[in-house]
Amino acid sequence: MNLPRLDKFKLITYQNIDIDERNVVTLLYQPLIGCKAFSLYLTLWSLIDRSRLKTPIYIHKKLYDILNTTPKAFSDARKKLEAIGLLVVYQNEEMFLYELKAPLTAEEFIKDGNLGAYLFKEIGQNNFDELVSLFKISNTEKDGFKNITTNFDEVFDSLPSPIETSDNYMSRSKSKISLNHDFDFEFFFQGLSKNFVDRRKITSKVKDKIERLSYIYGLDEITMQKAFMDSVNRERSVDLDKLDLAARTWYQFERKTVKPTTVKKEEITGVNTNKEIIELCKNLKPVELLEALFGVKPAAAELKIIDRLLDSELLSETLINFLFVYVIGYTDGQIPNYNFFEKIATDWARNRITSIDEAIKYNKNRNEKIASKKSKGKNLLPKDIESDWLDDYIKSTRWLLWKN
Repeated sequence: MNLPRLDKFKLITYQNIDIDERNVVTLLYQPLIGCKAFSLYLTLWSLIDRSRLKTPIYIHKKLYDILNTTPKAFSDARKKLEAIGLLVVYQNEEMFLYELKAPLTAEEFIKDGNLGAYLFKEIGQNNFDELVSLFKISNTEKDGFKNITTNFDEVFDSLPSPIETSDNYMSRSKSKISLNHDFDFEFFFQGLSKNFVDRRKITSKVKDKIERLSYIYGLDEITMQKAFMDSVNRERSVDLDKLDLAARTWYQFERKTVKPTTVKKEEITGVNTNKEIIELCKNLKPVELLEALFGVKPAAAELKIIDRLLDSELLSETLINFLFVYVIGYTDGQIPNYNFFEKIATDWARNRITSIDEAIKYNKNRNEKIASKKSKGKNLLPKDIESDWLDDYIKSTRWLLWKN
């Protein structure tokens, strides 16, 4: 649709972009969207009031004059920004509302199943490798050095009371996943040796990780103590990567010595409609859902996928459950690697999918677009499940749900 020259518009955003993000747009996005869409994107950002993150009402002719372009060329450039996720467009009876979005990080862009592949196709391997190298960070060699960094509480005194404010501030907040998991930290701490663990370094981030690993792998406080001690380094700090590995190791050990338990048959008997399997996704933990589907405890690699999905905070726990149902139905009962899950999770998060109903609707609309593109010519998008995939999936896996 070509825009009338006098149509009004406003701009809003919820963040500013820094120099690194501008470099990502310049070097990674621009080869895909072209110089006109690139110029439009930067111009729209320039019109944003940095203090208020919005603009007064403009008319499109102002943009045409600034960019020295035509309404049709503007419309084409705008659509490219929309398609690649840098611009969201709203409209009412009076005007357009343009919401500017910050770009992906270089790593997210390069690892994205679509964007990275299209960039590779557009510029070739040599140029692609050269661009990727510009965003790589070499790790500083630290072997032979001791960390002597001063801690906060060694410099600053404690305050009598914290400040309180109800104001809203600009941030790049992500949805926070809350776990309804009863983990007794007081009991957990009692079993840790003060000679080997610096309690001051057990931050809220570390505690969240401990609680999540306990939840995912089904480890009690005593077993988590063992996993925790296995991950403490010479500086008496916990290595979170080692904590991941230690939790998986102890899970595998206990899995060999304890008879697996599964969701009881009466808890899931009669699951034969979309509504009922959606209720399973809402009421079961991801570990319990996989156990219900396959009749055995999930493998450590599958639990690692759950951990990484929870850690990414892209989706709620209910949507993570549904993501597993979606992927298992797509792959005929197989569990692919994490990258497969991450690609879909990122796509859902980018399109602000917050419920199972929205995910189903989004997938159906996507399938219709794929079918339309197939009818016009070569399909450039990946193959997906048909719109009634959930019904077929439930029918084909009822024996799994009733196995026990």
